[in-house]
Amino acid sequence: MNRSLKFLVALFSLVFVLSACTGYSDSQKKAFDEKLQVFMKKENLQLTKTSSGVYYKIVTKGKGSIIKYNDKIRVMYTGKNMDVTVFDEKTTPIEFNLKNLLPAWKEILIGQPAGSIFYIATPPQMGYGSQQAGNLPPNSCLFFEIKVMSTL
Repeated sequence: MNRSLKFLVALFSLVFVLSACTGYSDSQKKAFDEKLQVFMKKENLQLTKTSSGVYYKIVTKGKGSIIKYNDKIRVMYTGKNMDVTVFDEKTTPIEFNLKNLLPAWKEILIGQPAGSIFYIATPPQMGYGSQQAGNLPPNSCLFFEIKVMSTL
């Protein structure tokens, strides 16, 4: 891929991430937070909330290398809607560049060791935002169980 095409891809990715993270009123953020809290109570999950509105728990702390922003990671994961419908699942390891993933994933995974298992419940502003993503409607609150197998 030539340099100008790489630049355009990077620029488009940045615009998409920024558009997904902005534009919500405080009342919308509060409504999203309430949805996440109802989900966690129904699923009997005790998660910690970050300042961005992401809830998480380190289920198992790994012993591998520390995850960094520019790392490529091998993961297995399950993504669910708030009605616990699975919208995406990888039961065999798949590789991703961490910097290209959802803001919630980056926030929680960076600085943690590979081999860790995480629960992440994310409001739209740290997920796919107001964009429709596959079968997910805009402004979806999401839950992920993620196992980081390794960094590459």
